[in-house]
Amino acid sequence: MWRPHVEPPAKAGPVVRLANFPLPRTRDTYAVEVADTLRPGDVLVSLVEFGRDAAGTALYAAIGAPEIGIADLDPKALQAPGPGRLGVQRFFTHGGRAFSLYVIAREGPRLREALAAVNATMRSLRVGGR
Repeated sequence: MWRPHVEPPAKAGPVVRLANFPLPRTRDTYAVEVADTLRPGDVLVSLVEFGRDAAGTALYAAIGAPEIGIADLDPKALQAPGPGRLGVQRFFTHGGRAFSLYVIAREGPRLREALAAVNATMRSLRVGGR
């Protein structure tokens, strides 16, 4: 009998959240409970660090923080879909550490500018040793 080998999921570590609106306290790693409050053009980013053992593995093979464009956003990528909501999740390794970048957005006139700010912030990402 064949038994698949399943790697245990990497444990989530520190979380950094960015938003272009006042962000309430959240309990969920990806702040999914905030999705219902998004207004047109709002963007919420959750940057989650995972264990060093995940860095460079298949899921986290991409090196460096990704750029996110409007074309990358997809309503099917959301944990909590809803009208006008878009999202994307990217996994990557940066500074020898594994990260997930999860973006929730609401279609609207400020979206392009908000994503430009997200990308500028991600380009400035620096990580040190732990």
